[in-house]
Amino acid sequence: MSHAARATATFDGMMPDDLIPHIAAHANEAGLQVEERDTSLIVTVSLAKVALERAPSSLKVRIDAEDAAALQNIRDYLLYILDHVAPGLVASGAWQGDFARNRLPLNFCTATVRSVRRVAPNFLRVALNCADTKRLTEERGMHFSLLLPPKERRPVWPQLDGNGRTVWPKDADQLHRAVYTFVDLDPSRECFTFDVFEHDGGRATTWARTAQPGDIVGISGPGSGDFPAGKDILMAGDETALPAIRRILAQSSADRSGHVLLEVGSEEDVCDMPRPGGIDLTWLVRNRGETLWDRLATAVLPQGPDRYVWIAAEKELVRKAKARFRDTLGVGAAEGYFAYYWEA
Repeated sequence: MSHAARATATFDGMMPDDLIPHIAAHANEAGLQVEERDTSLIVTVSLAKVALERAPSSLKVRIDAEDAAALQNIRDYLLYILDHVAPGLVASGAWQGDFARNRLPLNFCTATVRSVRRVAPNFLRVALNCADTKRLTEERGMHFSLLLPPKERRPVWPQLDGNGRTVWPKDADQLHRAVYTFVDLDPSRECFTFDVFEHDGGRATTWARTAQPGDIVGISGPGSGDFPAGKDILMAGDETALPAIRRILAQSSADRSGHVLLEVGSEEDVCDMPRPGGIDLTWLVRNRGETLWDRLATAVLPQGPDRYVWIAAEKELVRKAKARFRDTLGVGAAEGYFAYYWEA
């Protein structure tokens, strides 16, 4: 990975004794690659690396990133974590480096509704016109954040402050943020699509059901969640992960093999999933009493050294799966992705 953008900072003040372990715990929970020592920590993501060195009364930070957008993303994440583990510390930091200030975030753009149509009993496919589709296509990442402004208010979008940190609108201007997976991106038409899983009362569901051509939304991304590595793969998820699993399978090489477990509510939710010939797909239907965890609790790891485990579903299920595959079966940080897409 090349490092075209860099930022450094020193935070002064008495450091909590558990500062490094606490930050490491957050990074591990997010499935990031972590190298932890007594007073130092290195966190690696696909496009950036963060190095932290703790002293009794200071914390030194260095971030190396592939580009300015990746630098902005990881800085925002780090500052968010620091606010939680050491309240008040962020204000003491003096940053230097190659980051943007006093403008719209580098990963932000607006889009307008093109169309909404039903593609399955519980899924609506939304098409958006977006002038930034080419950038979204070229930058890595499967997901993006849909930013919905409050109804009947003029949208107020996020801004980078004088220190390069993203400031989000609050109170009456607060945006609803929801993460979705790209289905298709068409730079030539400046358009992309994504699917919304319907659940009554959900803000995004209500929006998708009532959206009209020309309605304006915000887009932040692309975000985390690269296409998984591994020739031999085990994947599992529920309806919320179905769009991501579908896109991963569609982008998989013809020689990929493995097993996919998908839990849905009823047989009506079973749909076509184009995939390599070596991938077995099992649909688990709740109406038949079948559950994802019943299968994951005894699922066999993929064979061979080039393996990968990818699981996304409800938070508690993902925690149990992570404990089994990471802690018990020894799936390494570079061999697995465990993400909760919703919380019961």
